[in-house]
Amino acid sequence: MNHEKHEVQYYSEGVEVKADLYIPESSAGGGEAAGAPGIVLCHGFAGIKSLLLPPYAEAFASRGYVSLAFDYRGFGESGGERGNLDPQAQITDIRNALTYMQTRSEVDPARIGLWGTSYGGSNAVAAAAADSRVKCLAVQMAFANGRRVITGDQSPEKIASLEATIAKVSRRAVTKNRKLMLSVDQILTDPQSIEFYNKTVKDFPEIDTSIPLLTIQKTMEHIPENYVSAVGAPIHITGAELDSVNPVRESEVLYEKAGEPKAFHLVKGAAHYEVYEGSFFDEVSREQLAWFDRYL
Repeated sequence: MNHEKHEVQYYSEGVEVKADLYIPESSAGGGEAAGAPGIVLCHGFAGIKSLLLPPYAEAFASRGYVSLAFDYRGFGESGGERGNLDPQAQITDIRNALTYMQTRSEVDPARIGLWGTSYGGSNAVAAAAADSRVKCLAVQMAFANGRRVITGDQSPEKIASLEATIAKVSRRAVTKNRKLMLSVDQILTDPQSIEFYNKTVKDFPEIDTSIPLLTIQKTMEHIPENYVSAVGAPIHITGAELDSVNPVRESEVLYEKAGEPKAFHLVKGAAHYEVYEGSFFDEVSREQLAWFDRYL
């Protein structure tokens, strides 16, 4: 099934959000799909809608799903304070994307699903736990516990030092309205992310932005495993075997704590950034489409 891509805009708490809407053609041909199911796609840490998401949006649209890829506020083409990555604000952005989808005549407002990758997968879990409008959920390479992912195998001394720095920066933000900003590559220090960033930033200079250090604190407080059981929608979880960003154990924890119906798919031999193209993409998108076909 062919599809068309349209640039659209809407608002999240007064901030303009820019998005790409992928609309499948009617099965009869020559027109837009009427009352089709919809999928909102949520990208990862400091990502943008034009990076990594299009293959998935196109695959979903080609199967008959109206698909929406958007820029969180503060990133890409959307308005808002540049680089201010706040997971709670992003979860609100996702819920407002659901509302926007419900206004589209091409979409059946009672059949909207969420898809999220990496940080966006964790956000999608939180959004689905809070919002019963989400009728089906698929997440990949998400984290279950932000604190566990950030601190990892660090020594107690290093963790204490990080917490002391966060406390100092937080006090300065409160008393002097001053933020400490870090570049994306200062925050994403794992080898897979560094390699991906250095390879990608030349073609997508928009991702070269600064993020508040306090985003680390907000991420450590972002613990989807605590509320994944509240997700009322069928949930499909994908983990990548060689993921060094969000280790596969994070996906397993989400799966273990999720309610039924649920499914878990392990992409053997894949690292974090390898599921967006090639045979790994084919494998993952096929599994996710089967899930959406079944429940949405």
